[in-house]
Amino acid sequence: METVHCGLYHLKKGSKDMQTPHDEDEMYYVIRGRAKLHVGGTEQSVNPGTLLYIKAAEEHSFFEIEEDMTLLVVFV
Repeated sequence: METVHCGLYHLKKGSKDMQTPHDEDEMYYVIRGRAKLHVGGTEQSVNPGTLLYIKAAEEHSFFEIEEDMTLLVVFV
């Protein structure tokens, strides 16, 4: 049986995202804010309405956080 956990993740403008890889797949939905996301060897810009999928154990972090961010995060 799979378990689903969800919550809100907040990052302040200019802050450093200190995440480490997780044991579960996860999805982020950007509610507000703008930044860039590093996943593995790729980078992408994120803004309100962006939906992101991160595989379990994959290194990832938000950087160049231009505005306070609020993200809905779902772990499966």
